[in-house]
Amino acid sequence: MADLYPYLILVGGSILAATAWLLFQARGRVHITNELVNLNESLGFDLPDFLRRCWKPLSAAGFKGIDWELNWFGTLLTGSEGVAGEVAIQRRLEVDEITLTVQLHDGKRRFEQRYFSTVLSESFFLLLHMDMWIKLGTVQGAFAQTAKLTVFLQHDMKNLVQLISLVSEQLAAPPRGNEAKLLETLRHVMPTLRERSERFLSNLSTQVQAGERRSIELGDAVHKTANIHDLKVQIEGQGQTLSNEPQLYSILDNLFGNYVDQLRHNPGHRVDLQVRISAQDRQVCLAITDRNGAPCSWPERLFEPFWSEKGSGLGIGLYHARQLAISQGGSLRAEAPSDAPLTFILSLPRDA
Repeated sequence: MADLYPYLILVGGSILAATAWLLFQARGRVHITNELVNLNESLGFDLPDFLRRCWKPLSAAGFKGIDWELNWFGTLLTGSEGVAGEVAIQRRLEVDEITLTVQLHDGKRRFEQRYFSTVLSESFFLLLHMDMWIKLGTVQGAFAQTAKLTVFLQHDMKNLVQLISLVSEQLAAPPRGNEAKLLETLRHVMPTLRERSERFLSNLSTQVQAGERRSIELGDAVHKTANIHDLKVQIEGQGQTLSNEPQLYSILDNLFGNYVDQLRHNPGHRVDLQVRISAQDRQVCLAITDRNGAPCSWPERLFEPFWSEKGSGLGIGLYHARQLAISQGGSLRAEAPSDAPLTFILSLPRDA
């Protein structure tokens, strides 16, 4: 019996050592999970920012790399850190207008290491899904408090007031010697302004946009809207769309209104708009670029409702425009390269 004591001591010591090692590993994973939770909370549960900054704690946990693709209210964002591993843990999450596909690359781990990696990855995916639901709840709550249609009509009213302000500014200080040109411009602008006012009143009385569609030349609609906003635009190509006219002009008003806001906040900036119109299968595509514009530093926020770069903004203009484009059977998205100006791309049903 005495001969067994050394073996029993060896077995017991091995069990204690293994248990201590497992506890050490578990505490390490708990610490990293808490670090991810605290990081997410410090960022205000903001999913795009969290995805960009989560790699440091994940790499400390031994993951080899991460790849993700996020559709954030119509804007596509991608990110990648580290390298591809032998094992990929993938998850696709979808909540209303937010879709996320994420891959965690891991090494070829065994036994308890695989278990700890799985637990940590599931906790990470749960945080991502929670952020999506928090954002959706925030948006839905805001719309519930402020009647969605009323907010959109309020924004249309803001656009209308903005157009009237532009005309007033032109009349208040007409360039010397250009009075005749100003009068000619007003002859074209004022009937359209009256048309917009009547359409706005009609929307207030009916509480719904008309569903009738007709053939519209996109170039003419762009030119007319640019003139109202006093923006110079170069149009290339042409195309006919079968769309609801009030909704089309509301989309264009929201798009061009962003460039007018830039002028108001950056008086030294000179907007140089290039519009390219092309037909693609059953859709006609309209691309708008300010060739003098700076790269957009927050592309994921463009169509995010109730987010505004300006503290006084409502933050629903582009979101509203995208919703209208979708209701027409089209789409509105943005291409925002890191080293070139932003481009809005509007697709609408083509009138064959």
